[in-house]
Amino acid sequence: MNGITMRAWQVLILLLCATLVGCGYSNGTSGGGYHWQSLYRQDVQTVAVPIFKNVDYHRGVEFALTKAVINNLESRTPYKVVDEKKADTVLEGEIVSIKAHDVSSESRSAVPQEELYIVTCNFVWKDLRNGRILVERKNYEQTSTYYPTLGESQWVGSQAAVEPLAQGIVQELQHDW
Repeated sequence: MNGITMRAWQVLILLLCATLVGCGYSNGTSGGGYHWQSLYRQDVQTVAVPIFKNVDYHRGVEFALTKAVINNLESRTPYKVVDEKKADTVLEGEIVSIKAHDVSSESRSAVPQEELYIVTCNFVWKDLRNGRILVERKNYEQTSTYYPTLGESQWVGSQAAVEPLAQGIVQELQHDW
């Protein structure tokens, strides 16, 4: 055999081996490998999201967080947000604390230059059809930074914390691996 024919046989054998071995993907019916199934539960179609409770004295964050959670559920999951009377499940949450901490201050005047805004919440996702708790998280926390010396208020910090907190809550609703 000449060099070209030998090379062609080697490539053909390599392709045949790769075809037989496969790459690990499956449609979810077999036991192993990667799956093409949704990351979210297939047995849930609807979720009710009542306004998060707020036991901290900072007001208004509960409305922004609830709205952000609903928007993330509708845009990132297969679930539809509906009234609790029509829902398969309910996602209830409570903001347990909101704190602002100085990160850095102006050395001569002690005016805060950078602050952290920390929102901590608890939430429970419950199946209304059988009462089973699907997900429960305590002390789920999100931190954001804002800059008072640039004219940013705590409202800016709260808005910067609410969106990633809502995204994290919705990601926690993914089906167990």
